Formats: sequence, structure tokens, C-alpha cells
Amino acid sequence: MNDAPILCPLPERIDGDALAQIRRAALHHAAGTTVVLDCAALSTLDALAAARLLRLIAEGRAAGIAVRLAHLGDAVRRALTDVDPAILEEDLPRPRRNPIEVIGAHALDAADAAAAVGTLLTDTAAELAVPFGRRGVKWDRTVQQMALVGTEAVPIVAFISILIGVVLALNGAQQLRQFGAAIFIANLVAISMTREMGPLITAIVVAGRTGSAIAAEIGTMVISEEIDAMRTMALSPVRFLVVPKVLALLCMMPLLTVISNVAGIGGGYAVGVFGLDLGSSAYRMQTVQALLISDVATGLVKSVVFGLLIGLIGVYRGFAVRGGPEAVGRATTSAVVTSIIACIVANAGFTAFFYVTG
Repeated sequence: MNDAPILCPLPERIDGDALAQIRRAALHHAAGTTVVLDCAALSTLDALAAARLLRLIAEGRAAGIAVRLAHLGDAVRRALTDVDPAILEEDLPRPRRNPIEVIGAHALDAADAAAAVGTLLTDTAAELAVPFGRRGVKWDRTVQQMALVGTEAVPIVAFISILIGVVLALNGAQQLRQFGAAIFIANLVAISMTREMGPLITAIVVAGRTGSAIAAEIGTMVISEEIDAMRTMALSPVRFLVVPKVLALLCMMPLLTVISNVAGIGGGYAVGVFGLDLGSSAYRMQTVQALLISDVATGLVKSVVFGLLIGLIGVYRGFAVRGGPEAVGRATTSAVVTSIIACIVANAGFTAFFYVTG
């Protein structure tokens, strides 16, 4: 028997073509050879692929080739043990990767994700131009998505915004009262809410509610092969699934941001009038004088961009699902985290741009 085993790394997902390549790589050796299938990159394994992989091991045993599995993940291990509880793992040290290699791999993954999101954006823009052609947008689906995105999010957006307005006013009061300038709490709350906090709070809430729902819905359709069925029937998933969701977000995010602004300013008003005895008319007048049209417009522009980011990232994570229900859960979490980070980064970019341009 050969002393040195032959290492055969497996891909992230095993389909029919991949299994054929694995079979050729594993079984085209002389009897007495040990072949180790490295499962480090294999993230998911369905029951059919697990059965075929175990059949490959049996074929190798019949040919005198010892086929072993190494570095099994939890999901892959469960899939294999469901088919054959006696499956063993080869005890091999996990290869160490250079930190620069890891950083480069993550950078390439981020670039691929950005390119995929850009492709979705262009496809969505092309479908949005269709109303001037022969088909048109699915307005019934769009209105339904508007209700899910906007109407059901109003209570939580308003409640959180009121609390943020209260917190801003209370923290500002501690400093401004030392200089006898407590009335400028109105300026602080109004400008902070309209330019920064209003659109950002709305984006975080919508990312948690709608971004996760989009990723879960599309991801479930992917693993149940509904997306493939739509393509087989010459139906565009972008037109029927992506466009209504993105269009609903583009329409409802500015409205939710306005509600957030009003609620946050109302929270600051309650603190200023009832907690600091500033006077209702004086507080309202100071708020009106502090706010400019550009402040409100800045927040609304941000909200539109945030809505676009949330929609595209949620759709991308949903379409990228591979495997079973666990993959849907990971896609949902990833959609929320990625959307929030993207919105915060975009907000920082907007703030820097407006600061530089005055």
C-alpha cells in the first residue's frame, strides 16, 4: 500500500458534474492507494449528494482504494451520518493559510459580491424601464410589498424615533444648560433627526424587518427550485420578485423617514417643553428656524439610497443560497448585517461629501 495519501479537495457544493470529477480523481488510481477527500470547503450536502458520495467510497473499497473523508463540517457530518452512521473521518491536520491569502480571498469575495449586486441593479433598472415598453411593472405585487415594507413598519419606526429624540434632548440638555442655551436643544434634535438619525434609524429597522424577509423568501424559493421553474417557464425572477420589492423600498423609505423625523422631533419637544420648561411656542419657533429645506432633502436622498441598498443586498443574499434550510438562516443573517453595514458606510460617505461641498 502506498504510504502517502492522495489529497483531493472537494468544492463548496457537490452536484452531478462535480461528483463525476471527484469520481475520476478518486478512483483512477492503483489498488492499495489511499485517497483523502478534503471537505474543508464543502459547506452543505443534501441527502442525494451524501448517498452518492458514500457510494463512491464503496466503489473505491471494491477496487482496493481506501477513500477517506477529512475536515467534515457539522452540516456535512449530519448529512452523511443520516445516510450511514458508521462514516469515519480521517484525522489529518487542517492546513494553515497565510494571513495575506485570507485577506485576499475575502477581498475577492467582496468584489464578486459587489459585481453581483451591480448586475442586479442593472437588471432591475432595465425592468423598471419596461413600463415604457409592452409589459409593465407588476403593480399589484408592488402595492402588496409597500404595505409590508411601510405600513407594518410605522409603529416600530415611530417608537424608536421618539426614544432617540428623547435621548438626544436629554443628553444635549446636560451641556447646553450650563451655558444658558437650553433652547438650542430644538436645533440639536431637529437637525440630527432630519439629516442623520431619521434615515439611519429607518434603514436599520427596515433592514432587520424587510431585508431579512426578502432574503428568506427568495432563498426558500431557490432551495425549493421555484426560481429554476420560473426561468424554465420564461418568467423573469427579476421582474416578478426583485422589481416589486425594490420599488416598494424606494417608495416607502422616504415616507418612513419623514415619520421618523416627526416622531424624533416630537420626542425632543416633549423633553424640552415638559421636562425643561422651555415653552411650547418658543420650542416650535426655534425648530422651524433651525430646519432648512436642504436638511430634510438630505435625509430623504439618503433614505432612497438606503432602501436601494437594503433591497439589492437582500435579493442578492437570497439568490446566493445553496443547500438546505440552514443556508437560508445564514443568508438571512448575512443580509441584515451586510445591509446595516452598507447603510452606515453610505451614510458616512454622504456626510463627508456634504461637509466638503458645504
